Amino acid sequence: MSTTQPLLDNLTTKLSQAYLIVGATASQFARQFVQRIFCPTHCGTCPHCAKLAHGTHPDLLWVSKSGKRISIDQVRELQQQALYPPVEASKKIYVIESVEDLSLEAANSLLKILEAPPKYLIFFLLAKSSNILPTILSRCQVVKLPTPPRQEIERRLRERGLEEAEITYLLSLTKGLAPEEPSLDSVRKFLEERPKLHQQLAELPDGELWSYVSQKDIFVRREALLEVLHRLKDWNAAQVLNAAAILSKCDPEVIESFVREALYWYRDLLAIQKSETVFNRDSLENLRAAHTDNNQLSSAVQALETALWKLQRNANAQLLLESLLFTVRAAQA
Repeated sequence: MSTTQPLLDNLTTKLSQAYLIVGATASQFARQFVQRIFCPTHCGTCPHCAKLAHGTHPDLLWVSKSGKRISIDQVRELQQQALYPPVEASKKIYVIESVEDLSLEAANSLLKILEAPPKYLIFFLLAKSSNILPTILSRCQVVKLPTPPRQEIERRLRERGLEEAEITYLLSLTKGLAPEEPSLDSVRKFLEERPKLHQQLAELPDGELWSYVSQKDIFVRREALLEVLHRLKDWNAAQVLNAAAILSKCDPEVIESFVREALYWYRDLLAIQKSETVFNRDSLENLRAAHTDNNQLSSAVQALETALWKLQRNANAQLLLESLLFTVRAAQA
């Protein structure tokens, strides 16, 4: 039996009109949920099953990001379509991916539908975290999906042919998720080159380091971000302000990567003091050697947890990053 089967059984007993489904497997879970609503027996032969399999069901609308965010135009289209009742099923279902990436205008527009949706309409909002507008959150039944046990993820990676050092690195990179990518060859190639990259990054002037932070290569970007966090504790006020100014002008994806990497790093600094599990297992030696202040660490984690939400809601990026970097710097003396 699937680990999510009991959860689906419970949820389909009495349907709500809006769900926030949180987790790395939210998309797969939503597909199973839709299937259960349209054909509880998953017969595979009825018109509902056939059209779901081919992605042509008229009463299911699946919305993905247009560019980097769900746009206001996409939500307006949903509002228009919501006026029409289902064609073949008893319910009409909207699945909206990456709701944490809604623009402010799109979020406010979505809120209008959620406040008084037609009785035949069900929303599935998919997210990797519940870091979304509280007004939207309050109108949804939150479904937090369980993360597969690390042992299970490691087993799957061994089946792909990865060795223990490669598994440790890959799970550090993905923060404990079970990735389909990157490929085995790319992981092995990078780990061979990693010591040389470490030395290269350590020797770079601060100004040149940011070009590596902005790279598309996820391996190189992570190493560069960790080097920034390593240097941050030694920067004076002028250097911190300069770093915030540079970072604020980077692509939003780069800023998000910085905040997320910093969040996991400072969470790990707290966890390792309590002998708890850490995400960056490939950096245990550096984590154990760090000198930290627990109160300041807690403040840094809290600031990092709310930073992305504030940035996505059009906060002044440079001012927010200045405050964030000073808070983070204080945590690691």
